[in-house]
Amino acid sequence: MAKSQAKSGRFTHLHAKKWRNFTGVDVDLQKRVFLFGPNTSGKSNLLDVFRFLYDIVSVGGGFEEAFR
Repeated sequence: MAKSQAKSGRFTHLHAKKWRNFTGVDVDLQKRVFLFGPNTSGKSNLLDVFRFLYDIVSVGGGFEEAFR
């Protein structure tokens, strides 16, 4: 990993299994990502992955709090 990439703190790839209505997600992420699609296609569920990860690393968070 290049030094500049290590400091960016940016997600470059997302891999998730059995998350909400997805059986599997495997996608490369660019600097800017646009989500669009019909209602109930999973846009919010994809964003929930990042909310979950944020809750895990937040002060006072952790896995149990994020899971709630």
